[in-house]
Amino acid sequence: MAKFSYRARDQNGALVVGEAEAVSVAAMQEGLFEQGLIPIAVKEAGDGVVSVDVVMRWFSRVKMDELMVFTRQFYTLFRTGVSIDTILSTLAKQAMGKTFRTAIERIRGDVGRGASLAQAFRQHPRVFDDLYVSMIAAGEEAGILEQTLQELVTLIEKEEAIKKNIKSATLYPKIVVTVLVGAVGVLMTVVIPKFEQFYGHYKADLPFATQTLMAISHFASDFWWLVMLLFVAVFILFKRYQASQSGRYQIDQLRFRFPVFGALNVKIANARFGHILSALYRSGLPMSRSLDVVSRVIGNEAFALEVRQISDDIQRGMGLADAMQQREYFPPVVVETTAIGEQAGSLDEMLTAVAHHFDLEVGHTIKNLTTLLEPLLLIGIFGMVTLMALAIFLPIWNMSSVVTGG
Repeated sequence: MAKFSYRARDQNGALVVGEAEAVSVAAMQEGLFEQGLIPIAVKEAGDGVVSVDVVMRWFSRVKMDELMVFTRQFYTLFRTGVSIDTILSTLAKQAMGKTFRTAIERIRGDVGRGASLAQAFRQHPRVFDDLYVSMIAAGEEAGILEQTLQELVTLIEKEEAIKKNIKSATLYPKIVVTVLVGAVGVLMTVVIPKFEQFYGHYKADLPFATQTLMAISHFASDFWWLVMLLFVAVFILFKRYQASQSGRYQIDQLRFRFPVFGALNVKIANARFGHILSALYRSGLPMSRSLDVVSRVIGNEAFALEVRQISDDIQRGMGLADAMQQREYFPPVVVETTAIGEQAGSLDEMLTAVAHHFDLEVGHTIKNLTTLLEPLLLIGIFGMVTLMALAIFLPIWNMSSVVTGG
């Protein structure tokens, strides 16, 4: 058994922090639920060393496309009246990845031994996240599993569409940056040494920019291994900092402040918030429990903190819209629409409407992402070209004085 550290909330909403031993993360979460606690974060209390098992799990993650196909087919078969055992048996046979196939087979076995679907799914947290399991559990309890599966299909499809659109929209900037970095590398390792030999023939004083560029070229050529080690060290330190609670919060907070991408990330977070909260609330989960699930699956710790604060405010008797109004990352349109939904008794519909609004905003921003990034690219390219031109060609422009000095 391994030791796990956890953060959870009790039935009164109070934060509970501690450590305990369990077979797996899923078993730890199950144990917390049995104690009447709602898990917020559960992780193995290790020494920070990456084990072979962890590395293997990184390479065995289930792709979102595979999960989307599974959920869509599960929904289709369930709607036609096929039994759960037959559905899981059929989907396990046609699963492409070994990890996913093994998970489905184990779920089928657990269900056959009397476990609920949610309990069986919860045993595989690397395949089915908190949102997935919580919605399955809510659908089972409320007797609306078919509707819940349909909601899951819609949510997963929207998430995948956004990711693919962002990748497509940022392809051109990535190519430009890659070519620019490659060109700088060639200049530093091939061109600069040639110019250094040429200028060295005259033994003249060179401009500061040229001397700096030559020093960088020498360092990169002579100590390339040190440069690689520095990159690796910085990457590892960044990952470890990102894995900490405070580090993840600071990094996610910065993501909301980046030029262009900051506004986009806020829109994506609000769209996810609306879709997920409306789906959970519609499935019958109480608001506090729905917000707790949202905070764990929203994908940004800074936004999640505000969701948890909203949950605390609601438990103290405040309305959802009033609690949202006091937070930073909820635009006025979200607050006003939520207030209308609360007053009219149609909160889930209003949350869905605001989510669709931000879907359109996200789509428009992604569509124009290349155009929005062009000024930043032009500034970067202009700055690099100007630096290189001054460093390499300024001595040539002053060649007459250089030759006279020689």
